[in-house]
Amino acid sequence: MSTLTSTTLTTAKIEATALIPDLCQIRAVLWLILFSQALVIVLMLLSTGALTFSWEQFGLLSFYVQWVVLICAACLCRLRRHLPPLSLNQVTAISFVLIQMVTGVMSSITLYVMNQLLLESYGWDWIIRNQLVSGILAALLLHYFYVQMQSRLHARSELQARMQALQSRIRPHFLFNSMNIIASLIHVDPDKAERAVEDLSELFRASLKMAGTQTTLKQEIELCKKYINIEQLRLGERLCVEWQVKAKDDVSIPLLTLQPVIENAIYYGIAPSAEGGVVNIELIEANGLLTITVTNTVASQHARHESGNQMALENILHRLQALYGMNVKMDAEQTEHQYSMRIQYQHDQLTAL
Repeated sequence: MSTLTSTTLTTAKIEATALIPDLCQIRAVLWLILFSQALVIVLMLLSTGALTFSWEQFGLLSFYVQWVVLICAACLCRLRRHLPPLSLNQVTAISFVLIQMVTGVMSSITLYVMNQLLLESYGWDWIIRNQLVSGILAALLLHYFYVQMQSRLHARSELQARMQALQSRIRPHFLFNSMNIIASLIHVDPDKAERAVEDLSELFRASLKMAGTQTTLKQEIELCKKYINIEQLRLGERLCVEWQVKAKDDVSIPLLTLQPVIENAIYYGIAPSAEGGVVNIELIEANGLLTITVTNTVASQHARHESGNQMALENILHRLQALYGMNVKMDAEQTEHQYSMRIQYQHDQLTAL
């Protein structure tokens, strides 16, 4: 019970820090500038009207509002990055007080400068009015941030549930064959049997991990090689695998993306053929675009397995689209002698889970 309570509190604190969006991004700053300028226009029209519109007052008010908005954005950005885990109410209160403090300081500085330069005769009532307007807008803004946070959390939980449903169906089809191989090797070659058990356990440990788990390309390749080692115990010299890797080891890739593609290539292309064949795996990364191409020789017509339902490949496509958007490409091409599967996606554009 204590563990569950601790986990719930930790999650609540993490969600609270997500209340404030990243206001350091250029796009966010541009939206803030446009919104604040629109607010200035509305305030000017309400106070002076359209016929007596003062461009001098408009310029001064724009200068003041832009400074307040940009300084508040910079402070909230720093607060978001360096804020320790706090409750939602604490983060909201700190953000509100911070906006009010920035507004008060900037109003006082502006009041002093204006009175010194005799540009406008503002009084303390002007500062009070600014604090009231700032407080109302800050409350509305924080409520908007809260609604956006709830929407993100809801979308995240739906995405994780969808990913879990898709990944739960990813299980290696070679389980029974592998167990038979291990059983036959126990008395003949115990060392090989032990390595096969270790490789098989690694594969199933990976398949049971949390949906959406990211790994590095190096680790995914190592996992695939464990699978290939098991298959080579069954197929022997009939299975030849060639690797062409032109990507960094730390490139991000969803767990169990490459392995099911290789599994399909071996099961439908190599295993049915008495002569065996070659599986060529090409991994290329350039400018954030990862291209995975798996090509295998095709067995003769009479020796081929019946066509599968493509569930594994469809699951891979759906998982990648859930993580990286609808720009993920998966193409298949088949000729008389070979079958090729190509997957492309921007690995640096991960949707936050």
